[in-house]
Amino acid sequence: QRLFSIATGIDPRSLAMQDSDEFYLFMDMRAEFKWLSYQMTSKRWALATEEYNLRLVKKKGESVVRKNPQALLRALGDIEPKLMNKIIKDDY
Repeated sequence: QRLFSIATGIDPRSLAMQDSDEFYLFMDMRAEFKWLSYQMTSKRWALATEEYNLRLVKKKGESVVRKNPQALLRALGDIEPKLMNKIIKDDY
């Protein structure tokens, strides 16, 4: 991780959800803004990430690692198939 950070200038923690607070904030915002991967453009990801980071700082304080749009994109990509499977199987 340190090598990645030095080589790219990106904190690896900014690329993934680190705890349940971050995940549940993402899920709440996903529902609020009705994020769907096939509808998200680069601009929408940038705006979504900006709003997510504002709320994350408000919730956890200035010292929090702000997320990169890739973190939200990955989280949405991980959760959508799980939700679809639950809907298909009537398991919710």
